[in-house]
Amino acid sequence: MHLRKVVAIIATAGLLAVPVSASAGSDVVASANGGMHWTIPLPNAFGVEVLNQPLAFNARKHADGSASGQFVYHQIVEGESFNFVVDVTCMGIYDGNRAKIGGVITNSNDPTLPPGTFAWFQVFDNGEGSSAPPDRSSLIGFGDEAANEAFCNSANLPRFGPWDVQGNVQVRI
Repeated sequence: MHLRKVVAIIATAGLLAVPVSASAGSDVVASANGGMHWTIPLPNAFGVEVLNQPLAFNARKHADGSASGQFVYHQIVEGESFNFVVDVTCMGIYDGNRAKIGGVITNSNDPTLPPGTFAWFQVFDNGEGSSAPPDRSSLIGFGDEAANEAFCNSANLPRFGPWDVQGNVQVRI
């Protein structure tokens, strides 16, 4: 097995195994976590099939307005794999079931998006059980710290997507 895959699997398993209250205590006022994957088939606005697997995340918003957590993002485009590990620095909850999560990249295999770049996405928790519609996610966006903060602090819906995912998203307030 390729070393990057092993690292991604270990990081993903670690993210999903940590309970939300383990590192933040009672000051957590909202949280979002999950693990999911999806495919954006052709035809689409990008002109290529996009596979996102996995996106694993654990984010917490604290009473003082700060955020903590981490997400691991793995995307495959035209056979090329892009991997990012991101420390959460901001989080917003909208409409009771939608989380916007952003942070700073700490590990990247893409030289055009090195550590220190910011990344963000949003997810929709559409309930639990077989009768619930699928949870959804946007793609990941990239930019500087100001764009990251603006993303988390805006109630805007995704610019692209959202797409139905396989997996589970949980948003709690």
